[in-house]
Amino acid sequence: MTTIDPASDTAMFTVFPLRFTDDVPAMIAFLRTLGLERLVTAGDDAFGDLAAGAGRVMLHSVAGAESGARPGDTDLCLAVPDADAAAAHLEEAGVEVSVWDESFGRQGRIDGPAGEGISLNEDQQDLYGYQGHDASGADARLAVVAVLSSEDPERDAAHLAHLGLLPVGPAAPGWQELRGPGRAGSIGLHAPLPGAPRTRATSSEYGDALQVRLGFSTTEDLPSLAARLTAAGHEARVVQGEGGSAVHVTDPDGIALEIHPRQDG
Repeated sequence: MTTIDPASDTAMFTVFPLRFTDDVPAMIAFLRTLGLERLVTAGDDAFGDLAAGAGRVMLHSVAGAESGARPGDTDLCLAVPDADAAAAHLEEAGVEVSVWDESFGRQGRIDGPAGEGISLNEDQQDLYGYQGHDASGADARLAVVAVLSSEDPERDAAHLAHLGLLPVGPAAPGWQELRGPGRAGSIGLHAPLPGAPRTRATSSEYGDALQVRLGFSTTEDLPSLAARLTAAGHEARVVQGEGGSAVHVTDPDGIALEIHPRQDG
């Protein structure tokens, strides 16, 4: 397994989907089997920040959520080294953004393509009692892909280009990957997904949160990946579809998840 140093990623915006779960330890174990490694966790198992070769995943316990989230809800978030610098960059491009102080560092909100909320999370300089980990063992073959239901992919792609997320390869029917530089991860624009609302109400002044599905891409051999997941208790199989092959597996939250072959940039 090749390794990475997540701290060396210089992308201004890193794809950082926030999964709400009622079993943070189980989700951490599952993601580590995939090849992610922990960056930050909470001692009470209420929180996890894990890095892949490209992109990151944040886990938050439903029990501690104040926004009415349910297990499996996944908000689109972005991690940034400097929230104020990111906000200045977006404002110059005409994107609405606000930044403020919270108990655990600087946070923000970006207006999404149709006014939905995308959370901005500044990398913590002070762990505030959380535990930091060495994530250099994260599998460099694996990348996070936040799958966004899109009725207007041209509009969404134009907006997400302000975040450094640009098309990779030709668009397939109902699909376009937008990839960030370096280890920033990807957002996949998918034809509208049945039963997958694009937003969820947060019951706060920050409005609706843009929703995504958690996904991944990899250069690892797919049968080997499926065998490793199955051996760890997560029954997985390689499925051949119209768009090619992918590993299909159900995560500990009961949500179907796909890992596709990673395209060259």
